Amino acid sequence: MKIYLKPSTAMLFIALLLLSCRSDSQDNPRAYVEGKVISATVDYNKFLLKISSESTIVAEAMLPSDGNFKLSGPIGKNGFDIVSTEKIKTFSTDKTGLQISSDGFKIRVPAGITYIKFNEIVLEK
Repeated sequence: MKIYLKPSTAMLFIALLLLSCRSDSQDNPRAYVEGKVISATVDYNKFLLKISSESTIVAEAMLPSDGNFKLSGPIGKNGFDIVSTEKIKTFSTDKTGLQISSDGFKIRVPAGITYIKFNEIVLEK
């Protein structure tokens, strides 16, 4: 059994298929986070930094001894968290609206922000 399609129908089908697979769509947001973690006593071999979105870890990294990091992962529409295995004392970035959680282990990033460059994240230890 052979199926014959008009060229215009085939082109329309291919165009719809390609458009539905776009990864840069607003329906598929990603977080991009980079910066430097500063601490005098943290063991970078045990320290983890993660991106969490809607209670799911979408990215995590162990840091090199210089404390620099880059993380990226898919996020939901309600913002995301940057989660640390050590308490966060302060942070510095040019973005506004970010907050340290009450327990000190997360930086809450509101919806609409997808790229953050931290000048520094200072840990309590």
